[in-house]
Amino acid sequence: MNEQPLFQEKPETNIFVQILQKYLPFWPLFALTIPIAMSVSYIYLRSQIPIYGASAKVLLKDPNKGSGDSKVLDALNIFSEKKIVDNEILVLKSSSIVQEVVKELDLYATVYNQGKVRLEELYGQNSPIHFVALQEDSIVSYNKYFFTVNWKNRTVVINKQVVPFDSSVVLDNTAYRLMINNAYNNAVTGKNFFVLISPVAAVAGGLSGSIRASPLSNVSTVLDVSLQTPEPAKCVAILTRLFEVYNREGIEDKNLIASKTLAFIEDRLHLVIGQLDSVEKNIVSFKSRESLYGVGSQAELFLGKVQDLDKRKGEIDLQLEILNDIKTYIQNKGKKTGTVPSLALVTDATLSGLLGQLYQAEFDQDNAVRITGLQSEPVLMANEKVRRLKADIKENMANIRANLLTVKGDIIAKTNLNNGLLSQVPQKERGLLEISRQQAVKNTIYSYLLQKKEETALSSASTSSDLRVIEKASAYGPVSPVAKNFYLTGFIVGLLSAVFLVLLKEQFKSKVLFRDEIEGKTILPFVGEIVQSNTKTPIVILEGKRTVIAEQFRALRTNLAYIGLNEQHKTLLVTSSISGEGKSFIAINFAISLTLTGKKVALMEMDLRKPKLSKLMAVNRDPGISNFIVGKAGFEEVIRPTAIPNLFIVPAGVIPPNPTELIGKPGFARLMQLLKKEFDYVIIDTAPVGPVTDALLLNDYCDVTLYVIRHDRTPKAFLKMINELNSTKKFNNMCLVFNGVKKRGINIGSISKAYGYGYGYGYGYGSGYGYGYGYGYAIDDSNPDSFGLKKMWRRIKRIIRG
Repeated sequence: MNEQPLFQEKPETNIFVQILQKYLPFWPLFALTIPIAMSVSYIYLRSQIPIYGASAKVLLKDPNKGSGDSKVLDALNIFSEKKIVDNEILVLKSSSIVQEVVKELDLYATVYNQGKVRLEELYGQNSPIHFVALQEDSIVSYNKYFFTVNWKNRTVVINKQVVPFDSSVVLDNTAYRLMINNAYNNAVTGKNFFVLISPVAAVAGGLSGSIRASPLSNVSTVLDVSLQTPEPAKCVAILTRLFEVYNREGIEDKNLIASKTLAFIEDRLHLVIGQLDSVEKNIVSFKSRESLYGVGSQAELFLGKVQDLDKRKGEIDLQLEILNDIKTYIQNKGKKTGTVPSLALVTDATLSGLLGQLYQAEFDQDNAVRITGLQSEPVLMANEKVRRLKADIKENMANIRANLLTVKGDIIAKTNLNNGLLSQVPQKERGLLEISRQQAVKNTIYSYLLQKKEETALSSASTSSDLRVIEKASAYGPVSPVAKNFYLTGFIVGLLSAVFLVLLKEQFKSKVLFRDEIEGKTILPFVGEIVQSNTKTPIVILEGKRTVIAEQFRALRTNLAYIGLNEQHKTLLVTSSISGEGKSFIAINFAISLTLTGKKVALMEMDLRKPKLSKLMAVNRDPGISNFIVGKAGFEEVIRPTAIPNLFIVPAGVIPPNPTELIGKPGFARLMQLLKKEFDYVIIDTAPVGPVTDALLLNDYCDVTLYVIRHDRTPKAFLKMINELNSTKKFNNMCLVFNGVKKRGINIGSISKAYGYGYGYGYGYGSGYGYGYGYGYAIDDSNPDSFGLKKMWRRIKRIIRG
């Protein structure tokens, strides 16, 4: 017959409430692990180097809105605005520019103070010494040098060398000048200074990767540039110098292009001036020799047409020479990216666009080589792109040259056609006309070159930087470490540590802890739960005693009546899986609970191998059951009265060598017959079924079997055996009692008192009712030793040991 609970508590469906109910009883453990974890977080936080940030906003020049005077130098800017922003970000973070910043700020030598807790970087006014390399490029390796400063003697001891202030020292074949910071507080003691020297390229590489630059929007040329370092002043100095170097490099690049264009124009001007002087001298000589000072109207008409044709032919010849110059540039690329000579004189937009693309492709190629190496896939792709662009440029130039030659041929044909007019002009006028024509051509070319020279000179003089700082660099922070993140991590680690310890104690143990573990593996009915008793006496229930555990034995008595234990079926067998599960304790107190109803109860000590019932009840063990079975004692001799009214003990007697065979003798059957006749109830405390079979032999004499499972004592492996015993009918009317149920968690002082009566978060269900993680009683409230702080540490140690 299954137990019918008086009420059924609905399982909690809220997962957070379930978690709270599961772990709240262990709050002292959480109160221990969380502060410890957060203390560790605090110590670790103190050891971290604080990182500060600096940011600035800069405006890139929009090439689509440039002035007319700058169009000569802006000929390469043929890409979209967003593409230019991306390019300039790469230029801004390029190794060449950042290396120049490292050299100018002497960032290759960083001074530190090795503190007891953390490493501190010193910079600017916070550093006692500033190291300046006389040859920055000679630094090829990493080195660390500790040094001390003697302010009184004005000397520095570094690398076993005593160096006076503001003098030089040689470290690893590189000379450094020691710039002393006189503003430094020389009264500070206990500092452990050292300088870390690194190659310029390595420092620049690290800085380049740390610089963050991004446009404020997709259509904006305003960049938000930021950097993070351990020193806020260092962040500001690096960003400020970075913008200065970028603008300086950009202006130098533009001036170089302008100077090459001016040099080309100057060469052409000298040549044209010489030719023009020669022609003018010829005119004067011809007029003097021939006494001819004018030409006729027909000759003037001819002269005008021919001058126009000659002007166009001169411009074409100039374009052809420029193409030759550009071809030489393509085939023999200079070291300076973007220095395209005479590009201002190119009128073909397609050629200008291709040259700009070539400039960008070669820039990307240089970046790829620097980042990934010569044989990497990005470099090979960049090389292929440059090769393809050069081929396209050559093909375009060939087309332009062919078109120019075609136009030139047409001009020559028209000129030859007009030369027929010379036969109609007198010979003297014809000679003057030819010389005048040459003069007009040279004048036209001279005026054109002179105009381009002035345009280029004006653009060069008015060259401005491509980047304008609209918000100067300013420091903020520290940005890391973030204290709240460390403390939050410590809190979570402490929380999870306590959870892990609870899981280690409860989920990974091989012993039965929860009633739902038993119910999940057996189908036997539960008739009761008995909480852990901390009293020294085995008797916990007496007349008038209203403790929690006493009430649980009364409930057990009631539930066993539903199972079928009554005055007609009066024999109860108490057994368990292994020794130490509380069979004798259950048998004694259940027997007492029956006597409280006025029944006469016999308690048999049938654990003939290790009897201890008689000792617990303070009665003589001899003579007893074994003596009666072999006929050496009478029935009245083996019945022992106790201090409890109506409770009698039938002791084991002399320990026999063959307990199993002794139970099968006729004497035992006669003893059971007499006991059932004499007493209202017979309780048999027998041996565990795990190691021996004594209990199985007693099944024929018993009406109900009470199987004891003890919290944190019974191995989970025996639950399968209990099922098998029930399915094979080895015992009659088997039912289970969960003994020694403890309160989950750690109980301290008044908190334990608060949970002493009422519902706590126990391992069972609490008096046999309810579901979830159980509501068992923590302790016997009558025991004052159950409270206090002394037990907390012992319980924590038990939890840690599992």
